[in-house]
Amino acid sequence: MKPETETEAEVQSADRALRIPPKPTRPPRKRTPKLDEVLAAAVDEARDALQGLAGADQVGDHVGAVADDDRLVTHRFAASLPGYGGWEWFATVARAPRSKVVTVCETGLLPGTDAILAPDWLPWSERVSQEEKIRLDAIAAGEDPEAAVARARGEAEEDAPDEADDEAAAEPQD
Repeated sequence: MKPETETEAEVQSADRALRIPPKPTRPPRKRTPKLDEVLAAAVDEARDALQGLAGADQVGDHVGAVADDDRLVTHRFAASLPGYGGWEWFATVARAPRSKVVTVCETGLLPGTDAILAPDWLPWSERVSQEEKIRLDAIAAGEDPEAAVARARGEAEEDAPDEADDEAAAEPQD
């Protein structure tokens, strides 16, 4: 016997077949999680967890706490690291239902709104200049790269002696 729908399953028993209806799906959550008071107050636990990554002088003031989900809060601290202006340390803390014990889930360093970031990555073919492409093609062909660039610019090779001048210089004069 085939299931009536794709999501319906059938289990064979010794004496009969049982039809199992599909599990109802829950609609996606539409509310924003509320900030858990116990986790929001766990600023010292979050700061202590960051001491394993950074020195006490590198973890600055508490910037804020954000509820990521029920009983899951991320604390952010200003970072005072050379070369990381505007970055923030974070520590995500959680707790089990009806528990007051705070657990640190994750720590790290993230860019803040004023962070200095590297520019977007560009492929080499878009970054390299036309002149550099000419140089590399000349090197691959076994030519002088500077002469190839000069030719591409349309410069006359006045400074370079002609082959005829080379031959005349090589012949002994009487």
